[in-house]
Amino acid sequence: MEELSQAHKINFNEQDMLYNLSNSDKKDVESPVQSNTFKQTDTDTDNNNNNTNITTTTTTITQEKIEIKTKWNGKEYKISVYKSNTVADLKRELEVVTNVLSKRQKILGLSKGKQPLDEETMASLNIPMNHSIIMMGTPESYIIHQNDSDEDEVFNDFEFDYIPDYDEITHIEKNRTSLTAMKERSNDISIINPPRKNKKLLVLDLDHTLLDFKDQNVENMKRPYLEEFLVSSYQDYDIGIWSQTSWKWIEIKLTELGLLTNPKFKICFVMDQTLMFKVTSFRNVNSERTEFKHQVKALEIIWCHKELGQHFTSKNTVHVDDLCKNFAMNPKNGVYIPPFKLKDAHKRLPDMALLHLAKYLKSIVNEEDFTKVSHTDWIKKLL
Repeated sequence: MEELSQAHKINFNEQDMLYNLSNSDKKDVESPVQSNTFKQTDTDTDNNNNNTNITTTTTTITQEKIEIKTKWNGKEYKISVYKSNTVADLKRELEVVTNVLSKRQKILGLSKGKQPLDEETMASLNIPMNHSIIMMGTPESYIIHQNDSDEDEVFNDFEFDYIPDYDEITHIEKNRTSLTAMKERSNDISIINPPRKNKKLLVLDLDHTLLDFKDQNVENMKRPYLEEFLVSSYQDYDIGIWSQTSWKWIEIKLTELGLLTNPKFKICFVMDQTLMFKVTSFRNVNSERTEFKHQVKALEIIWCHKELGQHFTSKNTVHVDDLCKNFAMNPKNGVYIPPFKLKDAHKRLPDMALLHLAKYLKSIVNEEDFTKVSHTDWIKKLL
């Protein structure tokens, strides 16, 4: 009976330990400091006297709770985590509020240099209270899934370029239908920083306009004077990036280049290939009129966005690209820039295109309507 009684005492203490753990968690969930109380039961048996001694000790583990301000898609989210939580834990919390899967998240501002590992804790990264970070990523429902073989490839845009006839292209019924459908998806645009009052809009292509993806060295891939150009342009224009590559590549390259964290300028929004669509136009091949299908970047998608549309129209938007066919739906807003190709860099004089472009953008900033300015041969106007 005595042994049975002791056994009951041990079971009671185990239940008591579970009860204390459960109530401690519930009580402290909203507290900035979490205290978990564990009752540990040690049993020592005296073989000579056949007695069992039960010793209960209490251990308190204290964790500090911190708040992290996360900016994503033009909104700010306040996420509460403990310093013992890992980067993976933070990503799971962000996944709940943004619907962006953890594997698709790119977090900027948790550490200097390389992205932190998922298993690193907030404490090891020295994250203070009210720390601010930027998250990039697209909700799963917005992603157009591609074949795995295509997803990792950078779009090859060195195909035949030409300037389509605007009046002809915009009057083809199929093109108008495609534009209407794409405008309904305007809110898929990833806003990183809200537009500023009284600023005009500069939409920039990425690959072969600002950099060359084919070189994996971050410094080599930059077009000369890239930072100087962006700093100068940001004084008068909000900057949007529209790349004919996948969102995955845009995130990686913008992060590696530091274009999202530079204190001297801010990127307003980013768009990828999923917001482009094919149009049908015609070109002369061997003196014959031939139908030609190609992708376009229709600026109307930006102008009808619920927030961007309050600031930007055809009158105050400039689109810079190394492919004229991307201007097909809005040719009067297009400014052509020669493509930047590292493989040919040694064959030419130093690339000064971005320096010249910065001067040109300054020269037209006070124009009331950019569509009434002839952007053809803009570089010759400066020389």
